[in-house]
Amino acid sequence: MENETQKNTYERVTGELSRFLPIGYLIMVIIGMIFNYFRFEMFGLNIFQYASVFDFLISPFEDMHILLFIFGSMLLVLFTMKMDKLWKKHFPKSYKKWTFKWAERSWYKPASYIFVITAYIFYGAYFYGVYTYNAVPQKKDITVRYQNNETLTGKQIGKVGNALFLLCGEEVKIIPATAYKELSYPLGK
Repeated sequence: MENETQKNTYERVTGELSRFLPIGYLIMVIIGMIFNYFRFEMFGLNIFQYASVFDFLISPFEDMHILLFIFGSMLLVLFTMKMDKLWKKHFPKSYKKWTFKWAERSWYKPASYIFVITAYIFYGAYFYGVYTYNAVPQKKDITVRYQNNETLTGKQIGKVGNALFLLCGEEVKIIPATAYKELSYPLGK
């Protein structure tokens, strides 16, 4: 009897998981797109001109900061929802006052969660963009050797699709992958 209950629970969980995994991955891709947009927007680049769909499919996994943000956000959302329930249960008067008595309406909870999560993602992406903008000048220079043996040295902003983005002084250079034959990275970090 106990094994049958465990088997039913296992089947239910795996059934639900197969429905939520694609949705979760889609959300991760969208968050990765937003983060990459702000990362390159700080340099005046519209990443959507250079990236393909396949670049965005791996975007949540190409930078550890984005991945940490996603998983940390999940934990934060779960924690916030739990705290919201506890606050409502133990301090109903202050909860009603804080929510302007809107908490009694059916639309309030989903609308507030959607608003807060969306704002949180966009603020996180903006500050990620500021962080990467400030981090690029601290990187070591890389050297790009073109097909005609000319060289260009600068700080790598990133690489998307078939384009490499370099910060050369105050100017951003966009180099197509077909234009260079060699990249030289310095040793170490």
